[in-house]
Amino acid sequence: MTEKELQNLIDKYTSGHCTQKEQEFLDKVLDIYNEPDAPLTEINDESIIQNEIYSNIIKKRIDSTKSQPKNTYKWLKLSAAIVLLLFSLSAVFYNVYPSAKSDVVAQRFITKSTEWGQRSTIKLSDGTKISLNAGSSIEFAENFNDLSTREVTLIGEAFFEVAKNPNKPFIIHTENVTTQVLGTSFNVNAYDFVQNISVTVRTGKVRVQSKSKEGKLNTVFLTPNQMAEYSKNGDKITTSTIANENYLDWKNGIIRFNDITFQDASKMLKRWYGIKIDFQSPSLKNCHITARYEKAKLHVVLESIKFATKGMDYEYLEGNSILFKGSCNH
Repeated sequence: MTEKELQNLIDKYTSGHCTQKEQEFLDKVLDIYNEPDAPLTEINDESIIQNEIYSNIIKKRIDSTKSQPKNTYKWLKLSAAIVLLLFSLSAVFYNVYPSAKSDVVAQRFITKSTEWGQRSTIKLSDGTKISLNAGSSIEFAENFNDLSTREVTLIGEAFFEVAKNPNKPFIIHTENVTTQVLGTSFNVNAYDFVQNISVTVRTGKVRVQSKSKEGKLNTVFLTPNQMAEYSKNGDKITTSTIANENYLDWKNGIIRFNDITFQDASKMLKRWYGIKIDFQSPSLKNCHITARYEKAKLHVVLESIKFATKGMDYEYLEGNSILFKGSCNH
């Protein structure tokens, strides 16, 4: 029986609204309390401390029952009986299972994932909304909303719109970087194949921490339109101001090539469409492209690349693969 259930039951008893089964239960408790040989008095020190907490509850209940003098005495005995019963059961548990005092309760975790070429939106029990990019996964405790801190682990990329709760910080773990907020929106890019882990803030304030190889904590605070980048090779965090919201292109259905090589473009196409790109000639990897596509079909993107490079062609292969062939002549 929880504290809230105890209070509700006592309220129903003193107001005369107990059911027959509830009345029978309370009568049995009261009978046990009145037995001189009952083992309820064997309470350990920990239970005595808890008893002091419950005595405050009882004291408040006494004040609320002063208008009912005919029930007060019986109610006091009943309250004491229930409190002693709860603590005696607790004492028995800790005596039989002493290791339970220090053991950490095992947590069950939920994992949400997306394949390459897929994106999804997840809403957590606290109201937080997470847009998960392709090839990404996020893990959180099953009883997420009942914990003192809201913690998730991210692999890949996601945009967070965190529900405000000053009493429960929201923490994102990504490899060697920890991001903590109370309520804001921001993007985290933490794919394992990229050299930098980046956190970009759209609204609110974000704290980003990394732990160096020597164990030193590096901390930066970000406000809107600021980005923190953790270099895996350099083992440090740098901050910068961003001039646009291109980092949210993926969330808005936009794929953008800003004068990048075909090799880098192939990685983006893999994430976006879930395909694999092979190159007939190594020199094709170094061809450059600048383009922007919004919610475009794959064949539209490929035809556009073919038209822009004047000499490059492509071929569909088995196993969801595409071969880039020819040469690039801009």
